[in-house]
Amino acid sequence: MLRAYKTEIRPTEEQIILIHKTIGTCRYVYNLYLQKNKEAHEATSSFLSGYDFSKWLNNEHATQDEFAWIKEVPSKAVKQAIMNADAAYKRFFKKLSSSPRSKRKSDYGSFYLVGTIHVKRHLIQLPKLGKVKLKEKGYIPFDGVKSATVSREGNRYFVSVLVEEPSRVVRKHGQTDGIGIDMGIKELLFDSDGNTVANINRSNQIIKLTRILKRQQRKLSRRVKGSENFKKQKVIVQRLHRRIKNLKTDLKRKTVLEIVKRNPQFVTIEHLDVKGMMKNRKLSNAFQQIGIGHFVDWLKVKCLEYEIGLRQVDRFYPSSQMCSSCGSRKKMPLHVRTYDCDDCGNSLDRDLNAAINLKNSKEYTVLV
Repeated sequence: MLRAYKTEIRPTEEQIILIHKTIGTCRYVYNLYLQKNKEAHEATSSFLSGYDFSKWLNNEHATQDEFAWIKEVPSKAVKQAIMNADAAYKRFFKKLSSSPRSKRKSDYGSFYLVGTIHVKRHLIQLPKLGKVKLKEKGYIPFDGVKSATVSREGNRYFVSVLVEEPSRVVRKHGQTDGIGIDMGIKELLFDSDGNTVANINRSNQIIKLTRILKRQQRKLSRRVKGSENFKKQKVIVQRLHRRIKNLKTDLKRKTVLEIVKRNPQFVTIEHLDVKGMMKNRKLSNAFQQIGIGHFVDWLKVKCLEYEIGLRQVDRFYPSSQMCSSCGSRKKMPLHVRTYDCDDCGNSLDRDLNAAINLKNSKEYTVLV
């Protein structure tokens, strides 16, 4: 199996210049491919494939003196940028996503590398970049490295490598009963055993950091764009964004680990219409801050590793409207927080009632 390892790197000044140059070149090539396809569509209603564009770029465009800098960066990084744009168009034609948009210049970006990649305890050797120091020593395995992705986040730089290694399945005996998980805004999740995980946005640490971030963003808005003070203040804002992001990611991953370590036979979640929820102007910001997608993705990874079945019910499954005791249904507005059954007299918190219904659901899709 392929496993990803991501860690921070400490490049030299020369390496930083090359990283910035490669990210900028990949952005230029990506946008140029979109532009050429737009022109081709307007002229002849045709589509230029990534392979044809790559041949035109290498044989005609990059041979001109004014564009010779394209060949000064790793060729695999440029090729991958073209393939990314080509894949974006194919998803658009299959109606799986919206039309590809041009990338804009920012302090964030990445590029792909493949070839001779050697890893030692304290450094990694990458094509074109050479030997780069690793901040976390001994984390990346020495053997089996297939490819690498170098990324920039503000004033910090990271490398993510794909390593081929044997499947690491954690086998445990004595599995417990299944678990149903109801996710929401008030609480991050509510499971069928009555356990809850509070929304991290309500924690004192996040509230404090959010207030500091707003204050620092106001300071940034008063700086003259492009000045030294603007650049210094921008770094402060980026660090705060990174700190908040890491805290949220840490909570989600620890929560998933606690779930799978209980060794349930299966975990059942609901298929939330995130795009539809984002259209609600009153709730869109709350759903965006929670980041349910990352939680589900990490749950898939850990369920596979711990050999636990992961089930997902249909988005129209009435988990909140159905009584977990007798199965009768009634409408449940969002402001009603307790489910009181009119038939059997069952009274439960609406989230706990929904989690039990998810656990007992007989119709589902198997994700893992």
